[in-house]
Amino acid sequence: YEGIESAVITINEGNVHVISSDDGINIAGGNDASALGGRPGQNTFRYSANNYLYVNGGYVAIDANGDGIDANGSIDMTGGVVIINGPTRNDNGALDYLGTCNVTGGLLVAVGSSGMAQAPSTTSTRYSVLINLTSAQSAGTMLHIASQDGKGILTFVPTKAYQSIVFCSPELKEGSTYLVYTGGRATGNAVDGLYSGGAYTAGTQVASLTVTGIVTGVGSSRGAFP
Repeated sequence: YEGIESAVITINEGNVHVISSDDGINIAGGNDASALGGRPGQNTFRYSANNYLYVNGGYVAIDANGDGIDANGSIDMTGGVVIINGPTRNDNGALDYLGTCNVTGGLLVAVGSSGMAQAPSTTSTRYSVLINLTSAQSAGTMLHIASQDGKGILTFVPTKAYQSIVFCSPELKEGSTYLVYTGGRATGNAVDGLYSGGAYTAGTQVASLTVTGIVTGVGSSRGAFP
């Protein structure tokens, strides 16, 4: 149901795979499907500065029907790899936090619905992009991001329909322009849908963006740049 839940969660190393019918990682509860059935005290969870998710290393892959990561507090990511296949409903998001989400290291790929999409905070030191597409892509539709000179920096095949992409990587550079493609095909090795090595044969270009700050957005969203 809730994959991993606590007021404070720290991930330093190891391999974590979560499949959940609601939130993948939940920091101190939240306003989500846990309220179904009219339980006493439903939807009473609030932000607390004591609630935290720390990701310092390791590998985390989440497949969630609710929020991928739901933090009624803050998120601090200094390293590791986090991959999120998030919700398809617009009342949830791949990332959902009430405090800050500071990313200073590691790799973050989070895809899902666009209605509640959030990017990492502008207080981060690692560059990130939030891309909200004009229409949802079906499950299994390859996603590819490349620099203007053709160097691929992300090739990923989500397991669910998606309309929003959050990508935070050391490959993103301020002032550089990137092209976003859906479809196509790729060679190389894929683990949890994330490709390494190989070559990409282009599908359809759906967006382009130039990194102009810590968080760069394309398309409309709510709560994108706290």
